[in-house]
Amino acid sequence: MDLHLKSLFNRFQEQFGSGPGLGPGSGICMMKVDGIAPNFIKFVYKASAALYRTEPWKRLRPGHLFGIRVGKDSDWTGKKQPFPCVQFIGGDGGDVGFYMFRSENDARKMTGSRETIHVPNVELIRVTYEVESLMFPSNRKMIKSLSLEASGSDRFPVVDVARCTPSGDLRFRNPTLEELKFVCAFMKAISLVHSLLQVDRESGPKYSTVVCFEPFIETVDVQWPPEVAKGGYDLVAVTVSHPPGQAYEEKSNSASAGSTPTKYVEPPREDIFNDTKAYSSTGLRQCAMCEKEVHGEQSLCCGRCRAVVYCSSICQKQQWNETHKSMCGLYKAMMEREEELAIMIFLFPCSADQPCKWLESLGIHQKGMWRRKCSCYSHCPFGLLPVKGGQQELWGGIDEFEYPHDSPFNNHFISSPFLLSGWSEYYNLRSLPLSSPVADILSHPLTVYHVLTTLNISSKNLILKGKEVIVHYLGPEGELDWMPAFAEIGHLLNGLGNVQIVMVGPEVPTNLSGTTSGIGSRVRVNLVRGVYEVEATYLPSPHVIIALNSRLESFSSWGGALDLIKSMGVPAFFTDQSEVSCVNAKQVLRNAGLHITHPVTPNPFRSPVKNLTVSSNLPSYSNGFVFGVNT
Repeated sequence: MDLHLKSLFNRFQEQFGSGPGLGPGSGICMMKVDGIAPNFIKFVYKASAALYRTEPWKRLRPGHLFGIRVGKDSDWTGKKQPFPCVQFIGGDGGDVGFYMFRSENDARKMTGSRETIHVPNVELIRVTYEVESLMFPSNRKMIKSLSLEASGSDRFPVVDVARCTPSGDLRFRNPTLEELKFVCAFMKAISLVHSLLQVDRESGPKYSTVVCFEPFIETVDVQWPPEVAKGGYDLVAVTVSHPPGQAYEEKSNSASAGSTPTKYVEPPREDIFNDTKAYSSTGLRQCAMCEKEVHGEQSLCCGRCRAVVYCSSICQKQQWNETHKSMCGLYKAMMEREEELAIMIFLFPCSADQPCKWLESLGIHQKGMWRRKCSCYSHCPFGLLPVKGGQQELWGGIDEFEYPHDSPFNNHFISSPFLLSGWSEYYNLRSLPLSSPVADILSHPLTVYHVLTTLNISSKNLILKGKEVIVHYLGPEGELDWMPAFAEIGHLLNGLGNVQIVMVGPEVPTNLSGTTSGIGSRVRVNLVRGVYEVEATYLPSPHVIIALNSRLESFSSWGGALDLIKSMGVPAFFTDQSEVSCVNAKQVLRNAGLHITHPVTPNPFRSPVKNLTVSSNLPSYSNGFVFGVNT
């Protein structure tokens, strides 16, 4: 009897709705929208399914309001954003979906503690996920005839526009094509960025079960389908913020993960120009203004952001007036993420202000693959370090249990690639002690593996089908002497799929160009000396392009490669060491006509060893952040 009642109650909930929403679907059919094309309907359902897979309802509740800005105000009717405030419903029970309001004020008026409040004359877009068997016949017919993609196993989105009448009733209408465009842009953008929200453990009611998030803002580029692109512009910048009203400026709280505030200006105060000592008290630093070398204990840094190094307060004041005033807020926000970016699990020193001394402290200076971690062997071309001894010598003679052996994992129960979330899982999988520094070198191969199995869906699917993935790896340098470490990619594949890595760059030695090395049974590396846009014609077509520690802002020679990446349309992922480098890299990509489709995020397989930048204290790690285009 209990099972029967439970089934009946579940059926009632599905048919009539429950929880804080506005009740069951209205029966609106997208085919009745004026001017809509079947391919655009498919685009809507595909975007909806992609959002559903990311499961935002696991963390988001109706009280979490988001601001949304799609393109320019002038792009929309009335010269304003049509529905710029969004909430997710169903996370705390009831119908799953999201509501889009014409203002934050409307959203707050309609959001009750347990129910959605019917407020007269408030109009909103409602997107709900309904079970196919309970949908109206017109929608079921449309789904079947167009072979529309399902959200989850058996749910499909229903989009309508609801308005509450003064009597408390609801009236529904079809959304316009323009309103559907706005909905699609939001779904595409939020599915990329909502996972970047960071929990604010110091805010909110002490005993509340609803989490609070740190202020957040991120902009991504969304691609329109041809049916709705205007004037040849098929990409639009979409900005998502929480709470609504967040702007690209510094707030009192630290910047959240993925957040890249771009400008902050305030009148200079005397306490900004104080003699704050720079972070490092050893080694040589360089004044950011006059480029004069100064000993660490004698250097100063900005008293507000603490990020920029100077030789004197005169240089500090001069740069404030010229450039630093507009960047200080950005740098301060980045500095506040220092603790967040530090990987605290390791038991070896994780700061390499002076690389030689750091290596000496670990007993690996001028040994094995570690010779590329300082300048002592800079006279030796990349890829040509003399190799002596076996695997233990390659890892600098550290204890046998402190490095990954070139052998498969002892796991007979899993027959698919290992999906890893970070260093802790990897070290546990390999039974490595946290005192082992190998993560500093393994950051390169494991970042490649992370891109192939987590960030890029097409390569992941090929691997899961047991097929080969071709990677074009641009600009190799020290990696050319770390080939043994790249064998770990093959072991992590765990018997499924193969990877061909074509390393292309001017630093490949002439005598190695054209060679192919089999690194284990599942990874093959081809070395090609030259410029990518010239050599690419002769290479096998890639499934993904990767450039680690790319320094896009530093080399004008990237122009031709970026033009080729744009014309090929192949997913490309880049890493860079610091957040400010990523901000500048994004501008380089935009200038090349490329648009960020995977936002800048901390790389879970960044090196845990913090690097020293001579004129800056900003957090800097090898492969620190990852971002992508054409994804």
